Amino acid sequence: MTITTISALEQLKHQLSAYFEKVQQHLGFTHTVIFLSYGARTQRCQVWNTALTELQPAQQALFTFLDKQFNQQGQLAELLKFDLAYNIQAASWQQIEQDIKCQLHNNHYRKGISFDQHFQTCFLEQELYGKAIIRGLSYDTPNFFDQDNLNASISKKYPHQAHPVQLNQIQQVWSFDSHAVFYESGQLLPLRSQFTEHGVRYLTDDKKQHFMHMIEANAQFLEQQIQADGRFIYGFFPAYDRDIRSYNTVRHCTSTYALIEILALFPHQHRIAKIQTAIEYALKHFYIEKQSGLAYMLDGADLSQLNEIKLGANAAAILMLSKYQEMTGDDHYLKFAQALANGILSMVNAAGETVHVLHYPDYSVKEKFRIIYYDGETALALLRLYQLQADEKLLSTVKRMFERFIEQKYDRYHDHWLSYCSNELTKICPEEKYFQFGINNYRRHLVFIRNRKTAYATLLEMMMAAYQMLCRIRDLGLHELFAQAQFEDLKKLIEFRSDFQRTGFFYPEVAMYMACPEKCLNAFYVRHDRFRVRIDDQEHNLSGYVAYVQHFEN
Repeated sequence: MTITTISALEQLKHQLSAYFEKVQQHLGFTHTVIFLSYGARTQRCQVWNTALTELQPAQQALFTFLDKQFNQQGQLAELLKFDLAYNIQAASWQQIEQDIKCQLHNNHYRKGISFDQHFQTCFLEQELYGKAIIRGLSYDTPNFFDQDNLNASISKKYPHQAHPVQLNQIQQVWSFDSHAVFYESGQLLPLRSQFTEHGVRYLTDDKKQHFMHMIEANAQFLEQQIQADGRFIYGFFPAYDRDIRSYNTVRHCTSTYALIEILALFPHQHRIAKIQTAIEYALKHFYIEKQSGLAYMLDGADLSQLNEIKLGANAAAILMLSKYQEMTGDDHYLKFAQALANGILSMVNAAGETVHVLHYPDYSVKEKFRIIYYDGETALALLRLYQLQADEKLLSTVKRMFERFIEQKYDRYHDHWLSYCSNELTKICPEEKYFQFGINNYRRHLVFIRNRKTAYATLLEMMMAAYQMLCRIRDLGLHELFAQAQFEDLKKLIEFRSDFQRTGFFYPEVAMYMACPEKCLNAFYVRHDRFRVRIDDQEHNLSGYVAYVQHFEN
């Protein structure tokens, strides 16, 4: 809600006065630094700040600036965020650079920085990343300060500053945390103020209801990535709005699958039409029949190099097509799924061993093993198709694969697809060994999950599939199995991770610092990989949250 009247402006000032007074009572400031981030959805926000000794003069300076903006524009900016700095600490530049370089995960330095004691040249943490002042070349190379981006940001924010900054000449800077609120629907929403969850809004409404809003908003975002021909806009890096140019058949299909899952919650007809467009694109461009009834999905580094066949791509396509039939009742694509299943069967031997990648067009073996998740994804796909048409060779193949999973101790990989297929197989064959495998797959991973500091979306997927399986173990009265499952620990961890995963969601108060806020608004992103927004980042988050709102008893 944009402020367009004087009465609404005065109400905002009253709310801010109460907020600042409350924060000051708890902290007690010797130096008052207030930031206002403001802007439209179409471009990166601007950030104004004042730094004074006392709160009242600093607050009045803010109100004067708001009045000026209102008088000039006839309204305030659509996006408004207010930060109050605290925990201001002098630090050597060498130490700050070391802190940035030695993070366990990139882009997790969560403090603002002032380049002088009086906050004449300073940046909020969100500005440092939104303007790529702190950046990395990739997720697995260390962060660093980009001098060119820093000076470009200073020049735009502080146009009267005459001299560019030379990083190697900086001796000391001042780091700070901040308390913040975001203005939305006439209210000031409090944001978390430190550590990994810094800048993320608190949950103040019903948790499942909040997740439902996130799911619908993100589903709309993912839909918008489907172009007229059915191809997805694959992804981009939002800080500098740079597109990711590659493409991937597996992710095309699984992202479409995630949109199909949404139909259980939001069965919009226009969404079905979009889904059909994406399915048709996949079948037109990636589906190839070697002979009648035997098909594969092509994949490669990009759309101009479809030179390999991935086991996981066949599986992803079957998941997409079978889920479409399950949700719509339309069996139009069943023949394609059956032919792709035969393609999978040609890549699984009598011992349940798989071949992961073939060359195309000669169909020779390229890689016997590429990545662990292909096997679990494949087992799940065959099981989903089996439940649409009970072809025994599909189930017997999965059973052979599971014997190998158990023998080779695949549960040590803690893979989300293995959790999915364990849950699915035990619906059909509720045997103890399959239940035990599913329990082992997550149970030895609980400490890792609790301590993980990134929004690792597949963890929630894995736990929700395990949760559904455990509910059946409980209902079947398998007491010994259930006793070892650490069910209560799993439930607590699901509650924790479902909340924590919101640290990778582009709420408006986070998106406003990116190059084009409306482009990434309501997207899920990967902070440690340059705030990457890619279609599979949406897929994994959507699937986890859909499972939570559908199945979790909180």
